[in-house]
Formats: sequence, C-alpha cells, structure tokens
Amino acid sequence: MNRHSTLTKAEPGTARQRNWARGLLLGFGLIYALVSLVNHYLMRTAAFDLGIATHALRSYAHLRAHYVTELLDTPATNFLSSNLHFALVPLLVSPLYWLLGSWTLLVVQIAAVLWGGWGVHVFARARGASYGQANVLMALFFSSWGIYSALGYDYHDNVVGAMAVPWLVHWFEQRRWGRALLAFALLLVSKENLALWAATIMLGLAWKHWRTRPLLLAAVLGAVVALIYFAVITKVVMPGLSVTHQQLTQIQRYQHLGGSLEAAVLNVATHPRLLWQCLFENITADPNYNYIKAELWAVLLLSGGLALALRPWYALMLAPILAQKLLANDFGLWGINAQYSIEFAPVLALAVTELGLQLRQGPPRQRYYAASLALAALATVVTLYTRQSKWYQRETTNFLLAKHYRSTQGLDVRRLRRALDELPAEVPLSAQANLAPWLVNRDKLYHFPVLRDAQLVALLKTDKLPWPLSPEGYLQAQQLLRTRGDFRVRYEDDQLLVLERTRPPAQPDEVLPFKL
Repeated sequence: MNRHSTLTKAEPGTARQRNWARGLLLGFGLIYALVSLVNHYLMRTAAFDLGIATHALRSYAHLRAHYVTELLDTPATNFLSSNLHFALVPLLVSPLYWLLGSWTLLVVQIAAVLWGGWGVHVFARARGASYGQANVLMALFFSSWGIYSALGYDYHDNVVGAMAVPWLVHWFEQRRWGRALLAFALLLVSKENLALWAATIMLGLAWKHWRTRPLLLAAVLGAVVALIYFAVITKVVMPGLSVTHQQLTQIQRYQHLGGSLEAAVLNVATHPRLLWQCLFENITADPNYNYIKAELWAVLLLSGGLALALRPWYALMLAPILAQKLLANDFGLWGINAQYSIEFAPVLALAVTELGLQLRQGPPRQRYYAASLALAALATVVTLYTRQSKWYQRETTNFLLAKHYRSTQGLDVRRLRRALDELPAEVPLSAQANLAPWLVNRDKLYHFPVLRDAQLVALLKTDKLPWPLSPEGYLQAQQLLRTRGDFRVRYEDDQLLVLERTRPPAQPDEVLPFKL
C-alpha cells in the first residue's frame, strides 16, 4: 500500500463523539427533509423530473416496463431510451412505492445523501483521522452547496449514484472487491453519463496507486469497463429503446464543438483558446450570463478546491463533471443550480480529508479541517441567498427563509390535494407540471399542453406556473378548451380547473401550440 492510501484501524470514538455523529446524521437529515419534502408538500416539484421518474417507479412496482408519456415533443417511449436517461434507480427501489407513493424517490434521495456522508466518515477514520475529525469532515460534506441545489429541485438519479463514490474509493483501497464492485455498479446504473465519470474516478485511483500493481490493474480495468458500458448503453441500447431511434439527446448541448462527442472532445483538446473560453467565459452573446462560470469556480475554491490542486488525482476525477457543465451551450449547466453540481460534494470531501492527513495530528490538522468546514458552509449559506446563476428560486432551496414554508403561489395545498385525490385513476390525463407528481396513478400522463388522448385535463388556474407556455398562452389555452366543445368543466374552484373530454379526440396526437 503506498503512502497515499495508508489504512489504519479506525478508533471507535468516545460516546460523546458517536452521539455527535448521530446528531449530524439526524440534523442534516431533517434539514434535507425541510428542503425536499416541504417542496413536494407545497406543490413545488414538477413533471420534469420527479413526475417522470415517479411515473416510471409506479410501472416498475407493477412489474412492467415503463413508457414515458410526459415528453413534449416525443410520442410514448421507453423510460430508458435515448430520449431521456438510462437510469435504473427507480427500478431498483420500486417496491418502496407501495409504502411511500409519490414521496418514494425524494426519501431515497435523502437517504442516499446521508449514506454518502457516512461513507466520508468511514473513509476518513480508516485513513487515520480521529473520530472527531471524521465528524467535521462529514459535516463538511453535508454542508456542500451541491447537495442543497440538488435537493431544492426535485429528484435526480445522479444524486444517488454520486453517493456511492466515497464507498467505492474506500472499499477499493481496502481491496474489498465485492463491495467495491457493488458501489461501482450502482454508480454505472444510476445514469448513463455517470459511466464516463466512473471511468475517470478509476483513472484517478490508478494515478494515486500507480506504484501498487494490484490496485493499478484493478483501476485500469474498471475504467475500461466503464467506457465500454457507456459506449454500449449510449450507442446501442438507448437508441434501440427509443421510439424515434435517435442518438443520445444530451449530446445536442455540445454540437457547437463538433458533430459527435468524440469530435467535440478532439476539438477542445486541440484548440487551447477554445477550451479556455468554454471553461471561463460566457460563450453566448447575452451579457446577462456573464460571471456564472466565475461563480462556480469561486464556490469550488471555497469548498475545498485547493485540495484538488494538491491531490490532483481528485481533480482528474472531476474533469468530466467540469467539462459536462462548462463546455455546454446551455447557461443553466454552467453555474451552481439544480443537480448539476452534486458530483463535486463527495470528491471535494475526499480530497480535503487526504490533504489534512498530510498535516501533523493535533491542532494543525484540526484547524485545517475546521477552516475547510467554515469556508464550505459560508459559501453555501451565501449562495442560498444570492446567486449569479440564472433561474435560481430561493424559496425552493433556502430552508432558512420563512417563505420556503409557504406556498409560492398562495395555494391551499390540502384542499388542492383532496380535489386531486377525487380524480379517477387509470384515466389518461394531461396535467400542469406541478400537479403531475401527484397524478402518476395511470399509464398515460401528459404534460400540458400535450393532449393526445387525454380524457381529463387538470390545471392550476394561476398563470404563474405556465411552462412551457407563456402566462398569456396558458390562460388562453384554458379558455380555448372551455369553449371549443369537446371538453366540459368537471370540477372548478378558485385554484384548480379540471376539464373532461365529451367525445373521442379528433386528433389523437394533439398538442396545443407552444414555444420552448
């Protein structure tokens, strides 16, 4: 075993330290619930992504394949196709649907984050950190901005996959191959693009352990397996499952760099100026998107980024994550919003842990860990209140605000859910985005303004949540359906409108006009 991976017998810790660890798990678990579960209760989750994933979860719980009907521009297609993601977490946890219903994936996501944090704790103790220091490092992980941004916006499979990373690294370095293989497999099957990340994680481990032949060979083998998995899934399996047989749609974000993923990588690798622009500059003509990338780099530095420079194998592990974000032509990926930063959390925590272990045991190491935690927490708290990244909604993520605990649109959510519960199951239905996660008890659930063969249309009457329509277009669409003769009002109050079809659809593939 080389000097970078010295494993020691973990100290058991005092009763007080163990109680602190339990308190951190319970306390941060409560905070995460206050972010994620409160959003769902207050109707701030949406068809994209929780509704789609929960709809698939229900199908898998009934032991059948799932065909996604919520897409705006695609007929029903397999949930695992290239129109979406190859993500097996809903399948793996589908039995929980019978217990938790539409809350299932949110609870799984929170549990996964807590599991990942405990993985950081175990990793640190096994390498010589005291129990108290491991508590600080677990708190550092739990304080990462990437976690709060992800939990503030629905459910995402890559959150679950990312939480396997501390365990993968720990078990790999312990040579507990069976457990390492399980963590590696979870990372791969969580989402197809995480396979590329898995490859660089294994290459990072190969770099770290290049003097230890068994670990080097195992890491290189893992990288090769991950790359083969990515190629087979994205080039063969996903297009084969797609009703349109198209290639992976996510690649469209990088078409300005080349016609394929391989061409884009070659282009930026051979043009340093282009790479610099993509990493640090606003590549659009709109100055409103200036400094979004600078914000990401600043928060990354404050959250332990220095450790990446001094433990460069961890920087390599984050290379595809940075590329996925910063090379895209979509400003929504550049910054620190949503789920696009979750992968930083475990890698930064591991890097900070290892760098601190190079310091002398006692005050120097304790001060470094405490300062790292303070800076990471400061970066998170500041960015809970204000961000340069666009489309940030404080009320969905900042659990410190009173308005987080009130309906953004002033909805009476209890009365609204009672009305939704009265709608018949198994009837094709088109719903406004924020209603969709509560209406998955049917095979055909459409995202309004997609109508197709929907027998029911459920809409919030407010024009504050109209996507993909404009506010005016949303109200006009409601009025159109009221008056055109093939729908009648089934239920209406001050916040909900439910329309019912009066005759078979003249156009079974009807979608009301909209612009994305």
